[in-house]
Amino acid sequence: MRDIIYLDHAASAPLHPQVLAAMTEGALLTGNPSSVHSAGQALRQAIDRARDAVAAMIGSDPAEVIFTSGATESNNSAIQGIFSAIAERFPGRTLRVMASPIEHPSVAEPLRSLAGSPGVEIAYLPVDGEGRVGADDVRRSLTEDTVLVCVMWVNNILGSVQPVEEIGRVVAEARAARPKGAPPLYFVCDAVQAASWRPISVAAARVDALSLSAHKIGGPKGVGALFLRRGVQFKPLIVGGGQEEGRRSGTENAAGIIGLGRAAELAVADRETEAARCRQIRCALVSGIGGAVKGARILGADGERAAPGIVYVQFPKWRGDLLAMKLDAAGFAVSSGSACDAGSRQAPEALNAVYGEKMARHGGIRVSFGRQTTPADIDQLLGALGRL
Repeated sequence: MRDIIYLDHAASAPLHPQVLAAMTEGALLTGNPSSVHSAGQALRQAIDRARDAVAAMIGSDPAEVIFTSGATESNNSAIQGIFSAIAERFPGRTLRVMASPIEHPSVAEPLRSLAGSPGVEIAYLPVDGEGRVGADDVRRSLTEDTVLVCVMWVNNILGSVQPVEEIGRVVAEARAARPKGAPPLYFVCDAVQAASWRPISVAAARVDALSLSAHKIGGPKGVGALFLRRGVQFKPLIVGGGQEEGRRSGTENAAGIIGLGRAAELAVADRETEAARCRQIRCALVSGIGGAVKGARILGADGERAAPGIVYVQFPKWRGDLLAMKLDAAGFAVSSGSACDAGSRQAPEALNAVYGEKMARHGGIRVSFGRQTTPADIDQLLGALGRL
């Protein structure tokens, strides 16, 4: 494969060498984690250590961490599993779900599925020109029939950081004010793009369900985690084996889970220094774009309201998908949106919701970076843009 400067970390971060070493060691362990013999229990202990590491990363009890095949499964499980459990308790009652209109497809599509069912109302929250939801808008939109509020921590296209702790406080206050016998109210958060950059405290954010993905933090593909607060009503999406305390059946992907655990440890250890380093790289990219291409526009938030490792840029001369292909030919891996939108060739929903259909169709490129990115990589990208 030819040399390429990889600037698509938001789609998938490179596998960390220490994660690969941990996975290799775990893959050589023989047995089934559910077996009672010593071989099986060695795997069980390795999985438990990984669970402890993920719990430490988000400040939860290890018993509240469920391992899944990835954030898509985690988001589907959270939305469908919690909603189904509530609907069974309140048959015949219309139940309402509130969500931002800029959610990842793994949240947006389950919501569309629910919208097709009788007795379900989906309400979308407004977003401002930076792609951010306001806590006051959440407060104004809540009704006595609202059972779920779904807002992601960091938008995967624009990098806009949502005021999750403020929203969590609003949801918690509304829940506390509900009369006895009323439907419950839960806060569901996709934290996939936040885990590399910011401390996550499920207690401070008052979230009830939170999704994580291993391959966004230097771990392997095909494994993730769902934080499910103890006591939250939940109906498992996958049944049949009783693993994960009956909340997600199927023999555990032990090597992948071990990799996620090691990636979580490394993310916590490196997060502060990497966030500061990538913030400087982001500033260099943002300040250099205007000089490289006349009329280029940075979309989304800025400063502390933006993730350090995501920049979305729109250029007047090129459509985003065509520019991404031009840059690939020039030796740079960037994207024109979410990797999960790529197969549909649709404009990212976040752009449509924030900037309108015309700008969304024109699109732009998302430049996203992490541990392996250097200032020299950005200098080369700016030079390539200037030559196109």
